[in-house]
Amino acid sequence: MLTKAEQIIHELNEHLLRNIKQNQTPNKASHESMLSRRLVQDSRQVTKGDIFVALFGHDLNGADFIKSAIDKGADAVLIDAECHLPDDFAPPADVFIKTVQNLRDELAALCQHFYFAQSDVLPVIGITGTNGKTSISHLLAQIADMDSTKLKTQNGCAVIGTMGTGHIDNLVPSNNTTPGITDVYKLLSTFSESNFKAAAMEVSSHALAQGRVAGLAFDIAVFTNLTHEHLDYHGTMDQYFAEKAKLFIDYQPRVAVINVDDSYGEKLGHLVTEPTRLVAYGQSESVPAYSEYVWVKTVECQSYGLHLEIEWQLSGSKETTSLDLPLYGEFNAMNIAAVFATSLLSGWAFDSSAYAKLKPVPGRLELFVEPNQPIAIVDYAHTPDALKASLKAVKEHLSGELTLVFGCGGDRDTSKRPLMAEVAERYADHIIVTNDNPRTEDQEIIVQGIMAGFKNPQNISIEYDRKLAIELAVSRANQEDAILIAGKGHEDYQIIGDQKIDYDERAFTAGFMARRASASQLKG
Repeated sequence: MLTKAEQIIHELNEHLLRNIKQNQTPNKASHESMLSRRLVQDSRQVTKGDIFVALFGHDLNGADFIKSAIDKGADAVLIDAECHLPDDFAPPADVFIKTVQNLRDELAALCQHFYFAQSDVLPVIGITGTNGKTSISHLLAQIADMDSTKLKTQNGCAVIGTMGTGHIDNLVPSNNTTPGITDVYKLLSTFSESNFKAAAMEVSSHALAQGRVAGLAFDIAVFTNLTHEHLDYHGTMDQYFAEKAKLFIDYQPRVAVINVDDSYGEKLGHLVTEPTRLVAYGQSESVPAYSEYVWVKTVECQSYGLHLEIEWQLSGSKETTSLDLPLYGEFNAMNIAAVFATSLLSGWAFDSSAYAKLKPVPGRLELFVEPNQPIAIVDYAHTPDALKASLKAVKEHLSGELTLVFGCGGDRDTSKRPLMAEVAERYADHIIVTNDNPRTEDQEIIVQGIMAGFKNPQNISIEYDRKLAIELAVSRANQEDAILIAGKGHEDYQIIGDQKIDYDERAFTAGFMARRASASQLKG
């Protein structure tokens, strides 16, 4: 007896064969077209011959996009029975339409048919938790690229996450941290065909709740931490945790790498059972109590970055090492512990020199260092909490003074503007207020909202031109100082009025610092 997914596939193939017979003589090309069909959830991505999957979701009714999908060439549509079809719904006779009860539950089997049986092809590392997912995936990808065991014909580790999908040097933007299930399978299939050795995927709680990774076989699952977030969706912290825990309990990865310093991580460690192998990581003295662990014994914040002393015990063998990392922020010690454990468990060669070459996620406390110059740091922080965390992280490494360059976006939450100022004044030694994305709002009104939050506004500089603000901050700083440029991060544009203007803060900062260093050498 056929499963529901097999029945759907059978009916789809019968439909396609009928269409082929009606329009042309079946041939090899026709047969290949049957094998190369795609499942697509986003109607904007539909091309001729695709199968559109209309799901009923938290925010969207997939049935609303069926007509658009058909207009773009979809000749088959699978409809979740929960979808509300328009009263005037009348698809063309040659389009295959099937309403499926609990369609979401069948998608894993359908994806495996149309793409591949993932478990037999590509090792997948799933990373979940509130914070650290993006950093860990990008750092892992860098270590994989430098792995001496990697064949010359191999790519390293692809990523799927907040910053996009693919190789970290050539990411394709993605709408969600974890894409829809059809996109996930298609991406993993593409990575396998492109000869990547692994894929590191950020797995959100929404993705786990909605089955976006259903049917995947995770080689390693990483848990970072759990803090107050997404409760508008999950309702309670207990439910939020329950969704995260699915990755370790329901999916039974080969290895679970868990931050046991986090109270939820400690709880999760007790829930992991065989055949999953548990590896604990953290900084507390309780970490070595686990049979397998990666323990960050000491963390030192230096001007160049972090110095770590790490002890680990895997497969009964205990070892220690020192790592020097060009990364700011003590929190990165925990990210490195997760990366260290995961890379070793993946069979990648350990090389301390590789860690010395690591770079942060673009625009996330990204350092720009030149000889005899202050350190410039580009960061995406654009909320009070994020700005506070970034300022504190930078100050941990400084012997000199810290200048902050920041602004606030226009046509957005005005209540955060004075809060950003309060944080800035508390942690920065010098402040230059500038434009972020003013959009259609008057830049002077935005700055007035920020200035209202300062206790001593007379000490604050204002320069609306963001490039000039950066140049001014660097020119005022001494060699032992640092400049934190907050708000834009990895973005490569500014929105001024109704225009989106090319502006790459990372590239501008790098270029300016290099020119300044060169000019200094010529003078010397």
